[in-house]
Amino acid sequence: MTDFDYGTLRALVVDDDAASRALTAAMLKELGFGECREADSGMAGVSALRSFPADIVLCDMVMEPIDGISFLHYVHTDSMSPNPFIPVIMVTGQADRRIVRDARDAGVNALLAKPITMEALRRRVVAVISEDRDFIVDDSYVGPDRRRQGLPLGPKSDR
Repeated sequence: MTDFDYGTLRALVVDDDAASRALTAAMLKELGFGECREADSGMAGVSALRSFPADIVLCDMVMEPIDGISFLHYVHTDSMSPNPFIPVIMVTGQADRRIVRDARDAGVNALLAKPITMEALRRRVVAVISEDRDFIVDDSYVGPDRRRQGLPLGPKSDR
C-alpha cells in the first residue's frame, strides 16, 4: 500500500465521547487531512453528512441513542443519505468476535480498535481509501464486498 496526499481528504468523526472524538480528529489532522469535522452523536452525524461532503467517516460503535450500526444503516440505505457509498471505519473499544461480525454484516469498510494509535489509523485510512471493492446492494446486505480476495462465487470445489 502506498501513502498519498491526505490534504485533499475530508473526514467526519462521529463519537458521543468528546475526548475520543477530539483525539481521533486531532490524529486525522496530524496525518494531514484537509478538513475534519466532528459530530457528537449518530443523529448529528446524519445531519453533518447532509451539509459536509466527507470522503470518509470514522464512527464509534457504541453511542446513544443512535449507535454506529444504526448510523451505518442510515448512510447505506436511507433515501436522504447524500453518499451511500462513503467509506466508514467503525471505531470500538470492544473488538470481540460478535462486534467484528456485526460491523462486517452491517457493511462497514474497516474496524479500528481503541485505543487508537497513529499507525493503526493511518493503515486503516490508506486501506479503505485505496481499496477497490465492489459495493453490494441486496435485500440482506448493503456495503462493500466482504470477500477481500477476487475469488468467484460458488462451491470451493469449483475454484
